[in-house]
Amino acid sequence: MLKSDFFRALALIIISALTLASISFPSSSVAQTRQEFVAEGFEINRFADPTIVPEFAVAGQSGALAGPTALAFDARGRLFVGTLSGRILIMLDNNDDGRADEVKTFATGLGQVLGLEFRANGDLFATSNLIRGVGRIIRLRDLNGDDVADEKTIVIDNLPSDGDHQTNRLKFGPDGLLYVGQGSSTEDGEPESGSPPERPLNATILRVDVDNPASLGVFATGLRNPFGMAFHPENGQLFSVDVGSGELCQINCTGEDTSPLEEVNWIVQSGFYGFPGCEGMIDPSKPACAGARSAMIFINRHLTPTSIAFYTGPQAREARNRMLVTIYKRISGEGGELRWYNVTGSAATGFHATEVFPRLADFGIIDPFDGPIDTAIDPITGDIYVARFDPVTHADLSEHHHFIYRIHRAGSDQLPFIGNLRPSSVKAGSAATTISVTGRHLKSGAFIFNVTDNVALATRQGASAFELVADLPASAIQSERVIVLEARNPEGTPSNQLTFTVTRNDSEPPPLQTPRLNSLLVFKKKKKNIINPLTVGMSAKKLRLSVEGIDFDAGAQLLVNDTPLELLSASETELIGRITSAMVASPGELTVQVRNSNGKLSNTLKLIVSP
Repeated sequence: MLKSDFFRALALIIISALTLASISFPSSSVAQTRQEFVAEGFEINRFADPTIVPEFAVAGQSGALAGPTALAFDARGRLFVGTLSGRILIMLDNNDDGRADEVKTFATGLGQVLGLEFRANGDLFATSNLIRGVGRIIRLRDLNGDDVADEKTIVIDNLPSDGDHQTNRLKFGPDGLLYVGQGSSTEDGEPESGSPPERPLNATILRVDVDNPASLGVFATGLRNPFGMAFHPENGQLFSVDVGSGELCQINCTGEDTSPLEEVNWIVQSGFYGFPGCEGMIDPSKPACAGARSAMIFINRHLTPTSIAFYTGPQAREARNRMLVTIYKRISGEGGELRWYNVTGSAATGFHATEVFPRLADFGIIDPFDGPIDTAIDPITGDIYVARFDPVTHADLSEHHHFIYRIHRAGSDQLPFIGNLRPSSVKAGSAATTISVTGRHLKSGAFIFNVTDNVALATRQGASAFELVADLPASAIQSERVIVLEARNPEGTPSNQLTFTVTRNDSEPPPLQTPRLNSLLVFKKKKKNIINPLTVGMSAKKLRLSVEGIDFDAGAQLLVNDTPLELLSASETELIGRITSAMVASPGELTVQVRNSNGKLSNTLKLIVSP
């Protein structure tokens, strides 16, 4: 799953040789547990452990490994947990004390679940790995609202997951497409006897339109095991870990350890990242390094980075959008941590990461191969959740360290939080509208407050203690504007703020037509062949720029750096123009606008040309 030695330890049925998970550690042989630690200003507690989730205590019985491997929150702030035993669990904190008190089984029989991701429409997607078999991407839907998946659909089948590494995490990008980390078949590019060689989909990040599975293609190559990845919440760029080759010697070791360093990479389309033959630091003298992109972050060999998340939500504050990276192993006093980095730069100039100290969390690792494996951010509170996985068999089952931690700002449990505003907009002139929010730490008598108009809304409790329902009067939504809302507990303590948008009523006479841009993309021939980013010197002959928006008139022009492009297609909401060689002649930012025939200019979007 991670390194070949680690995956063998994880999956007992897969291994034929080295099997760390078959070693039994009696209590007397285990090193003293170090206490969990978090940086000043934060608190940590165990959200779930084997006392709450009995399944977490079965590791070692009949070879069943049931610990947590993947985390994802739905829009309601409920934590979904994938396990190596093929289950997806829902873990609920019904009394709002920061600890799970109810566990539901959402799905079973999925193989090894290494990745979970919700689509914007509420569908849950999971990677599923069959023992000594194939990787799959599965879509799960709860059609009747009973918290059990009624529909399981294999969207992608037969991914090459029968070697050393598997089909890993998956993330939806800003373009609505699904990105999937697919590990290599081999340890270092050379197949062992009886094991499969590298194939075109191995050691890659794949991309697919889940509504068109035939669109599956390779986005980036040369990534030995891109186990964890995430999109930056503001610039939309993709970042991924890569776990390097080389076994860790622990007994009778001689000679220098020449294993490559572990990596965190900025991922660009068609980028090559070195595997096999050019892992770690780029050596220009090596033919295998020709065209390889250097990592953004190097991490000491064998420590095994397992996940990336970006710190978002109402608690992030000065650390907003910091990159969080889990380090699975602990070797010579280093690792078993949640590290965080400030990421600076742009797609035009490249990105740089600076580690922040002290590190955000240390999870008190005591066993080999026992550590943090995935991270997720609660969309309502901004609490950070980290899954810890322990594949080692213990004589005492209570010693299994299958935990889920919750990390939050000190004192934040005394503050209300809200999210998931429904609806989030209405047309001007509508009748009184009922809105609802999902919240945390809401006391009896909490209410929704209209900050913009400085007035409390008539509020009542919704279907659960975590939902508030309020009435927004017709007088507040007569014209276009943005209304700022917050929750307040009875003593007046305010929550974070949400915005409610009152949009233009289409029945009103439209204002002087000014175009507006919402999005852009570059594609080659067909829209499924999306190019991101543009790079210097690309052949522009077959490249097209598509912009979408509103209020484009019949004579609208598509401008790049104030120069009109030749239009191939035009409508009120979309323009498609032909990209020119001059646009990709040098790196930088291109300004994109639409100009209507009346001279009105749209807002500006940026198109990046990377070096």
